[in-house]
This record gives sequence, C-alpha cells and structure tokens, in this order.
Amino acid sequence: MENKKLIELRGIHKEYNGNVVIENLNLYINENEFVTLVGPSGCGKTTTLRMIGGFEDPDYGQVILDGVVINNLPAHLRPINTVFQRYALFPHLNVFDNVAFGLRNFSRTMSDLKTKVARKYESERIELALKLQNKNTSKEEKIQIKAKLKEIKLNIKSEVQVEKGNLIAKKLEQVENKYAPIIKKLDEEIDIEWEKDDEVKKAKERIKEIDAILADDKIDAKQAKAYDEELKRLKKVAKWTELARLEQEKKQALKDKALEIKSAKSLMMNKKQIKEAVLEALKLVKLEGYENRKIDSMSGGQQQRVAIARAIVNKPRILLLDEPLSALDLKLRQEMQYELKELQRQVGITFIFVTHDQEEALTMSDTIVVMDKGVIQQIGRPMDIYNEPKNRFVANFIGESNIIRGVYQGDKKVLFMNQVFDCVDENFTKGELCDVVIRPEDFDRVELDKAKLIGVVTDIVFKGVHFEICADVNGMEFVIHDYEIAKVGDKIGLNVDPYEIHLMKVYD
Repeated sequence: MENKKLIELRGIHKEYNGNVVIENLNLYINENEFVTLVGPSGCGKTTTLRMIGGFEDPDYGQVILDGVVINNLPAHLRPINTVFQRYALFPHLNVFDNVAFGLRNFSRTMSDLKTKVARKYESERIELALKLQNKNTSKEEKIQIKAKLKEIKLNIKSEVQVEKGNLIAKKLEQVENKYAPIIKKLDEEIDIEWEKDDEVKKAKERIKEIDAILADDKIDAKQAKAYDEELKRLKKVAKWTELARLEQEKKQALKDKALEIKSAKSLMMNKKQIKEAVLEALKLVKLEGYENRKIDSMSGGQQQRVAIARAIVNKPRILLLDEPLSALDLKLRQEMQYELKELQRQVGITFIFVTHDQEEALTMSDTIVVMDKGVIQQIGRPMDIYNEPKNRFVANFIGESNIIRGVYQGDKKVLFMNQVFDCVDENFTKGELCDVVIRPEDFDRVELDKAKLIGVVTDIVFKGVHFEICADVNGMEFVIHDYEIAKVGDKIGLNVDPYEIHLMKVYD
C-alpha cells in the first residue's frame, strides 16, 4: 500500500537580515511517518519545523497540507501540535489542567471542517493567485481576479456554515440514537420495579412480625436463627435498592445526554469527554495517577511527558518535536527515545523531530533528513544514510568515517592508499576520482603479512564496548573500532571487505 503524502514543502526560501537560512527546500512527509531533521546548529532545521507549525512564514515557497496551501493559516488553526525544547507548560496549572487546556479552548472538528471546504477551492485559488502575481496580467484582469478571490472566500465561509449546521444536526441525531434505547430500557425496568410495591409492603409487615417474635424472651437462640435467612431476603426486598439504582442510573443518563447535546451544538468536547481524553493521554505517556500533581514538583522527564500528553490529547495530524530531549540526562534521554518511538506507533500520527544528535536520529526515525546551511544534503532511511552517505558532510556528520581519495579502476575495483580493493559500487567510470568511505567498525585487524594496509597506533581510547584506535597509515590518520586492545607504537594490519567500502562522487 502506497503511503499518503501528508505535508509538502515546495521551493521554501527564508532569510533573516539578508542571511539565507533556508534555500529552495523541497520536502514531502508521509502520513504516520517518524521523520527527523538533523544537522548542526544553524543548519535551518528548527526554522523548517517552525514554518510547518505556522510560527514562521517563508519568504516564498509553499507549505502544503493534504493538498491545501496553508501559508496563511495561523498556527492555532493547523492540525499540528508542538512539543518545545523547554516544554512551555503552565506552572500555575496542575497536570490535568495543562493537558486539558487545548481541549477546552479549541475545536479540532471545526478546524478540520474549514480545511475540508477550503480544499475544494484550493486549485482555483492558487491559479488565480499566480495570475495576480504575473507581470503580464492587465489591470482589468487583476480587478476581476481580486473579485473572484473575494467570491471564493465568501463561498468558503457560506459552505462552512452549511456544513457546520449539517454536522451539528448529525451529531444531535447520534446523541438521540445513543441515549433513546438506554433511557427506554431504564424506564421499562423502573416500571417493573414499581409493580413490586405490594411485595415491598408485605415484606415490611412480615419483618415487623418477625421482630416481635424475636423480642419475646421465651424464644431460644436456635429458634431465632431459623428466621435469619428469611430476614435477609425480606430486608433486601424492603430496601427496594434496585429501584433506587435504576432511578439514579436514569438520572445520570439524562445528565450525560444533556452534556453531549451541549457539546454537539458547540462542536466542543464536554467535561466528561475531556476527562476521558486527558486520562487516556496520561496513560499513553505513563503518568496515570499524576493528574493532580503540580508541575514544579515533577522531574524533567515527567514534565516532558506532560508536554507530550498535552500535544497529543486532541489528536493532531502532525506532532512537531523541537529537541525535546536535550535537557535530559543521558540515561533518561535514551529511555525516552524508545518511548517516543513506541508512542508514535500507538497514536498513529506523523512525528517530525528536530535534533542535532546523530545517534538520536538513527535510533528513532523512519526517515532522516540531513541538513546543512539551509540545504538538504540527503534524505533516506537510517541504514541507508549511515551505510551509503551521499557526500563528505553526511559521512562525517552521521557517525564516524574514514574518507580517502581514490580512483575507480572499473570492474568493481578501487585504488586508494596505493592498493587496489574490491568494492560493490558500479556507477563510476574507469579512472574517475572518488571518495572512499570506510566506517571505523568495518576494518578487520589481521596479521601484518596478510594485511593490505599497515598502520602505527598513535592513540587508543576505551569506549566501553570497544577500543577506539587511531593509527597512522602512510601519513594519514585512520580511526578503527576493535574489541582487542593495542598499544601506542604497535604496528597493526588492516583489511576491509568489499561490501564495507562505499564510494562517493567527488564534487569539489
């Protein structure tokens, strides 16, 4: 099944004080995808995120959601929520009220309705807007275009009102259909209970008779015990608890119905629905039972969970996360990486995550977008980005790399460091310069007489799982990851398998 394109950035350009931050950026993101924008500070990733969220406007280019250009749609009307780096929680509200804030102040239903109506006119509106900007369009034509655009705006407003009325009528019908059989059944059961009125009176009279018998001093314990079972049954009938329960249940059903009618007419959630939604969101982020806690009494990790719960509670189409893990310690940060990925699977919405941490990007993402100086360098799955970097920047930024200038020899062979190695790349011509990428963990240490490359160890660092060895190979420093220790000054032999050698085009 083909993934549905949800958000698209087309020809986006953004400058601040004459400095280009985003340059001709083109990107699309599919529905239910976990996408990470990664790159060094100042690369434009956060600016891109803010333009998707509606907190920044592109100088030119289009932000398109579900086929509709949303450049002029304010942030609060977009089906997009954001988890900020500093969480932006309300310190004067408890956990429940922080999470419920958006539900009490915004109707996602109404926002989606407006988007649905606007989509019908989007192609025509874009075409007219382009003609309006065209220098060759005459003054008379521009007047006509502006009138047509105004007409479209009024049509959208009118259709929204009609659709709103239809939606309210439909919701009121759903409420009636939901509660009519419930109340009817309760009324029938209450009528049956009322018919037991005589039985109740008889039970009370019999209880009085037994009480009189038991009050007689002449009756012994054995005779008194014979009345125990009868008394239990009679008291149950006399209390008429079933009637009280049914009447209370009907009273609650009528109250719930009134709340849902009010909610349907306003297209907002009622108190009961808000409570259910908030508790469900807190359960998803593992904060059950924390709803009455004060924000300033919670740890950084807990506050982050509250921010995420607040962002997902009204079920946005897209969740933006702007380096939300940066303030956490290493262990908690690693835990939250897995929890966020699992949460994204559970809620089934699109996550767009921003980080400068390459490991974080590799751990969490379905797709990684590597950016530098406002330009996308590479887009791909984590494994593809790591194993097949497109250029030196990607190779160096995502993981560690040894990059050596080589010459393609043809027939899947490459010359570098005065040795010919087998490789798997074919998209080069014979004699073409190329950059050879070898990851530190892909070197094999072998006996010196079996090695194609021989280096002298210049430094060694213990990394816990492996040793990081720096070695001088014919005047070039290589980084090697290995499980066996070495000493500074040792000679080590190195080989590398063909499938561990990746070739990149040379652009400089």
